[in-house]
Amino acid sequence: MELTDYLVFQFDDTVARHRAQVLDLVPRDRQKDRLPGGNSIAWATYHVGRHAALALDVLGRRSATVALSPPGEGLQEVEQDWLADVSPEEADSYATAVFAEVRAYLSTGPDLGSRPDVAAGLRASGIDENVFGWLYRMWDQPVAFLVAWPLTGHISNHVGEMIATRNQMGLSPFR
Repeated sequence: MELTDYLVFQFDDTVARHRAQVLDLVPRDRQKDRLPGGNSIAWATYHVGRHAALALDVLGRRSATVALSPPGEGLQEVEQDWLADVSPEEADSYATAVFAEVRAYLSTGPDLGSRPDVAAGLRASGIDENVFGWLYRMWDQPVAFLVAWPLTGHISNHVGEMIATRNQMGLSPFR
């Protein structure tokens, strides 16, 4: 199996788990519920889409999907109050569209060893370096890192979080 095929396979599996094991099992009217110390499923869904869209922007693959928040919003690990104005359907639609763009990018067989100008890409996307300096430092790596983290690993990580949230809500199909 070629590396590109593997990346797409893994990504497809993650997206399928997000749909089948989270969004299809947690009623829409509960996807904004927050458990103590946690984020809602709607937030995590939007958050991973926002990070992936920003990574595509940095990689020069400008996301065609319009974010539901101003630049910089949606990147925080902790749910923000403005999500109250975003429906679970909107968060899902946004993430689904971004995921299609990520899949298309992964299918191109990106040059994993190349180094994008991350700072220029983040600035062009309106990301304030004074507020998100950690993102500038963390992402200043070869394309392989952007593929491994914001485009795949970060999504997979939060899908696991959403499955745990679903379970804590008493909605596990395995009980």
